[in-house]
Amino acid sequence: MQTITQESVYFYTFHKCASTLFADYVLKNLQGLNHVDYATQIYNGEEVEAIEFQRYGVFYGPIRLSVNPHSPVYKRFVSVAAEPEFVKDKLAIFFVRDPRDMLVSLYYSFGFTHGFSSVPEIREQQAKLRREIQTQTLDEYVIAGAGQVAGYFSQLQELSRACTRGTLLRYEDLVEDFDKFIECFTSVVTLDQAVIDQIYQQSRPNQVEDTTSHRRSGQAANYQDKLKESTVAILNQQLAGVLASFGYTP
Repeated sequence: MQTITQESVYFYTFHKCASTLFADYVLKNLQGLNHVDYATQIYNGEEVEAIEFQRYGVFYGPIRLSVNPHSPVYKRFVSVAAEPEFVKDKLAIFFVRDPRDMLVSLYYSFGFTHGFSSVPEIREQQAKLRREIQTQTLDEYVIAGAGQVAGYFSQLQELSRACTRGTLLRYEDLVEDFDKFIECFTSVVTLDQAVIDQIYQQSRPNQVEDTTSHRRSGQAANYQDKLKESTVAILNQQLAGVLASFGYTP
């Protein structure tokens, strides 16, 4: 066990924001903090008798605000942590990505490539969503889903405003301005240089798109190549508030 000296940290994000990279590698290699991923434990059907939060020594997350609200992951874990009253006195990181890129990635992931949980309730929800997505074109899906994604960002913004010690990070900096991203990230947590080097290597976007992979592209602003101009115009209108609040160009 690591020496427990640091205050616990909470990591709020969405699906398709490199959250798998953080869950599988980054958060397992922090100095002075033990990683607790209740969401993955519940998703994998592991026995989780009680959800507990320690004041010191733990990094909790990813806490994906985009999880299905009917899922046990949301009911047992996310719903507890995703309250302004809960986060107001916590040390937290909020990690976002351009919602237009998120929508494109969600289509390919939830519609075609994402694995299914071994938990029957979650698996049934995933299968139902996959069937629904596969009846839609990409452009139809992103237009229909823009309102829901705007809601995710609205919730994250509410939490970040309530949190007195929150740090906002963007996926675009991870892939396009890595030094800036790491400087901000390590203002909250401590990482070995070898781990930082691995994060850089593992976060590089694919040079060639692979629509059969969980990690399809990783490129920033990929939506510009995937969507019709008319679709982008609609998204820019529907997501105008989100884009302005988080510094994304329409």
